[in-house]
Amino acid sequence: MTLAAFCLAYAGFSALCLAMDRHYEDLFDRALPRRHRVPLRVFGWTALALSLWASAAVWGWSYGTVEWIGILSIAGMLLIWFLTFRPRAALTAGGLCALAAPVLAVL
Repeated sequence: MTLAAFCLAYAGFSALCLAMDRHYEDLFDRALPRRHRVPLRVFGWTALALSLWASAAVWGWSYGTVEWIGILSIAGMLLIWFLTFRPRAALTAGGLCALAAPVLAVL
């Protein structure tokens, strides 16, 4: 479940990153359509909330919150690194994490 929480956090950060004009333009070489902004933000915040829930489900709310903050830190730093050196890989990894999180949650 910890891996699912990490994948959800990374996917959420990736979606929130894509909801920003600058990062969307860097990846797709065009302006962010207005109709994409809100769904990306909703998915991003929902994924982060589900990541917190997954951490709390395993460790309880007191320790799970601390673990979640660590997971957020690692996922954020990894996304920053990917965006700096491999922006397309950041998008691919975010999509793969979004697909892998439900599978990892079941395991």
